[in-house]
Amino acid sequence: MVVPQNKYAMDGNMTEVLPDSADQNLSNDRQECSSVTAPIRQTPHAPTRLELIAVVLIGCLGAVLLFWNITKTYLWQDEANTAVLATRVLKFGKPLGYDGVNLITNDNFAAEDISTISQRTGDPKVAVEYYINRGDLKPDTTWKFHPIGQFLWAAVGLKFLGQTTLGARFPFVVAAFGSVALLYWLVRTSGGGALMASLTSVILLLNVYWILHSRQCRYYSLSGFFFVLALFTYMRWQRGKPWGAIAFVTTCWFWFHVDYGTVWPIFGILFGAALLEAFFSDRRSCWKILGLGLGLAAALAPSIYYYELWGRKSVQLNSWAYRFGGTCFNINQYIIPFIVLIPVVVLLAWQWAKLYKDERRLIAVSALIVISMMFWVPTVAPEIFVRYIIIVAPAGSLLAAWGMVRTFEGSSRYLTLLAAAILVFTPWLSKPFEFFVAPQDWNETGSVLRGELSVLIDHVFKNRPDPNRAVVDWLKQNALPTDEILINYEDEPLMFYLPNPIRGGIPAFRAEDDAITPPRFAVIRRNVPFIHWDVFSRELHRYSWQPIPLRAPDVLWGNIPDPMQGLVDPYTVPDLALLRRIDIRK
Repeated sequence: MVVPQNKYAMDGNMTEVLPDSADQNLSNDRQECSSVTAPIRQTPHAPTRLELIAVVLIGCLGAVLLFWNITKTYLWQDEANTAVLATRVLKFGKPLGYDGVNLITNDNFAAEDISTISQRTGDPKVAVEYYINRGDLKPDTTWKFHPIGQFLWAAVGLKFLGQTTLGARFPFVVAAFGSVALLYWLVRTSGGGALMASLTSVILLLNVYWILHSRQCRYYSLSGFFFVLALFTYMRWQRGKPWGAIAFVTTCWFWFHVDYGTVWPIFGILFGAALLEAFFSDRRSCWKILGLGLGLAAALAPSIYYYELWGRKSVQLNSWAYRFGGTCFNINQYIIPFIVLIPVVVLLAWQWAKLYKDERRLIAVSALIVISMMFWVPTVAPEIFVRYIIIVAPAGSLLAAWGMVRTFEGSSRYLTLLAAAILVFTPWLSKPFEFFVAPQDWNETGSVLRGELSVLIDHVFKNRPDPNRAVVDWLKQNALPTDEILINYEDEPLMFYLPNPIRGGIPAFRAEDDAITPPRFAVIRRNVPFIHWDVFSRELHRYSWQPIPLRAPDVLWGNIPDPMQGLVDPYTVPDLALLRRIDIRK
């Protein structure tokens, strides 16, 4: 076989393309390339001093952006959901949605049955039974709306660092930092040189909403880590490395137990790509791949049955077309601009035969994964939150870095760096595709610099007004542990930080419970549209209340990492209402 010269093996990190008389140790690689004209790659050279400096700088950048000030704001509703269920794992051995005092439910108000609300606000047994029947909880109230992986991971931090903000968030930030390191090594060992690996990591670290989601006590960063690990083990499997297939299937199994919503299209793409590649090179190996897929399916079957995925209750909002447009908007803005993605796909097809097989394999599956999310997310997700696509941000960073390096290779590397700077610091590349139903409550993308850069500075380096910290700290000082607290939303942060019985939230749990002492305190966010307002109004009007002056901005959420946080400016809104009951029932 005549091996064509590859103009892309020129950054000093790869050896020259090997002749036919190369060492027999590379015979497996040659067999892999026998049906296509793909150059053969040797192991990358040892890193140079310049590369080591780049790695250290990337590590420092990641450490600052991910770990700096992770405790300055308290957990918000979704984070507290993970943290409270993790505390119950430590206490009961399973993530119970109801511990006999406080109830945690799915926060999708569209799934609420308004006709039964008056029957559920007084009797806790009726309320718990309702959410068991709705599908949020198992009959013993074990939480099944998310898999257990994120709760176990959070429990590790809480076990060793205490029931604190640091204990809740630290494990997930570690996972994000590990994702950056693993992504660098994946690119470095799959046909990309030091420049491509460095750019991939830096583009990811300067993805503002990837950073903000990674600083959360939530599955986002842990699922992202397993996504990168799945790509890494997939590449080892396809290279025929020892234990590569077992490592890949094991990674997929663990990943499912962290995030059983994102995995399916990616599993399909990775197994499908392996089958397609085997079909054109060695058709006998197709049966091994099918067997591996069936083995993974059999291993996941008990969990699929346990979580009852076929009957999961998740009411979707708006039309599929609206959710599709919003998802495309999010991918274009926060994963990879389409004006970059489309040329990358064209370049991959044009240069297919000249690329190292590892390189084109990795770029091809990464592009397919990003494209698949445009259709998967609007089909299964209830809304168009960035959280549903941020998991694949490493793939977007890889595709962008690959496209820039390969486009400007042979020219000055300063052109590559300039293109990368334009991508991460300006909105210009994402502007041409903003017609994709840009939601009105999303942050402006800016005119010269990307608007979210100020959000990154605000969240990481400044002390933003934090309603949850203000309320929790005041109640810690002024409420007895037995005092009942009524709150209309963000009830779960109070469950994490306080020992008190908590009433209310979206389910209005025990908001009108007459069987025990009435609420001593009430925390009311006036601008929350998705709660049973009639219930809270009735309960508040039964007593006289003393307002407590407190600087706690009346925003919907506390430390939410989504772009929708720009809807309300916490520096300008009025304070929420913190009330102390001062008389008996009227």
